[in-house]
Amino acid sequence: MKKIARYLLILVLLVAGLLAPAASAGAAESIRVVSATARSEFPARITFDLTAEAEAGEIVAAQLLYGATRQKVLTAVDVPLTPGRRIETRHVLDTEVYYYPPGTALSYRWVLRDASGAEVTTPPAEVIHHDARFSWAERTERNVTVFWYQGGAASGEVLINAATAGLDRIAAAIGADLEQPVRVYVYASNADLRGALQANSVDWVGGQAFTDLGIIVGAIAPGDVAEAGRLIPHELAHQVLAQLTDNPYGGPPPWFDEGLAMHAEAQRDDWIDERLEEAARQGRLIPLEALAASFPADTDQALLSYAQSQSIVEYLIATYGADKVRALALAFAAATPVDQALQTVLGRSVDELDAEWRATLPPQERTVVPTPVPQSAPADRFAEPPVGVPGIGVGSPGGSGFAGVPGWPLVAGALLCGAVLLLAGTGALLLAWRAAATKGR
Repeated sequence: MKKIARYLLILVLLVAGLLAPAASAGAAESIRVVSATARSEFPARITFDLTAEAEAGEIVAAQLLYGATRQKVLTAVDVPLTPGRRIETRHVLDTEVYYYPPGTALSYRWVLRDASGAEVTTPPAEVIHHDARFSWAERTERNVTVFWYQGGAASGEVLINAATAGLDRIAAAIGADLEQPVRVYVYASNADLRGALQANSVDWVGGQAFTDLGIIVGAIAPGDVAEAGRLIPHELAHQVLAQLTDNPYGGPPPWFDEGLAMHAEAQRDDWIDERLEEAARQGRLIPLEALAASFPADTDQALLSYAQSQSIVEYLIATYGADKVRALALAFAAATPVDQALQTVLGRSVDELDAEWRATLPPQERTVVPTPVPQSAPADRFAEPPVGVPGIGVGSPGGSGFAGVPGWPLVAGALLCGAVLLLAGTGALLLAWRAAATKGR
């Protein structure tokens, strides 16, 4: 009988599987999508509109699923509607609250359900969150599309040349290029850029890479060759490294990421060597292990962090070669901890690499004297009674711990009650255990 029941169950499941497509087809036939559109109004909103009709019964529910195409994650929103044979509904996504940078491609689809429970899902569609405030020109080379709106073709030539030259330097350093397309939006001024960044962004940001979206935004005045050669390669390096090391557990340490980005720039900044040598002489260099976390908020320390990062990455390239640097990047791609990655690829610990690199800088000229701190509490530290407990003082040597405490009998009584409760609880546990043991026999 058990075998017969098992076979019947299998048969039922097979029949249900065969009928499921028919049921879905019926749902698709009973609900017809008249139109499903999305309209971007950067930077304020994206509006999703839907019109649908049902033949058999009323449409009672609509759910919108949307998200950045590159992220492959969807947000589900139950959109209110008035049930009926024909429905029109809308969802407005406030992109000043739920921010997406210019050029983000968003995928979306609708799920509709009628009164009988039948559902239909619309085919995936896409909308580009385009910044239509400006008339953009564009050029594409080597998986990079550069957008600009001032300076004509000459500006476009400067921008695309900066991008390709930066990609060459990155490839020479780690043997990697862009695996997925990247869109670069170049604003002609910081004021224009402000309107494209997330609300309350800090004023000093001149460019930003959204590595999970494949988007770069920045401010470069038309014809500014130097800034183009600095900003675009820097942000492209973040994109290349993010694509190379993509994994769900973590990426390369900040010193490796920022060091490579600064190395990719067309021209080395003069302040780098000056700041490094000064910090080395004064004994103010930041330990490499500390640069594996977030960079300091202090401006001077942050600049020193960038300078050290660039110098360390360039030391790795010059000393160990591009193959080893690429192997290190691939170790980070495998979510290998920094110290283990350095040991495996270079045979060095973090501290050993740090010391090896520091030996290339000027020697420390003065000893940093640590600020003296008390090693023990002053004798009168507890002379004053704690706030709210008047009369508590320091007991006499060898005396009772409750000496000088007017309420010590109360404290002793509380301790005695606690001991009694502990003994009672222990006894109850022993009785319960014995009863369980007896029942088991």
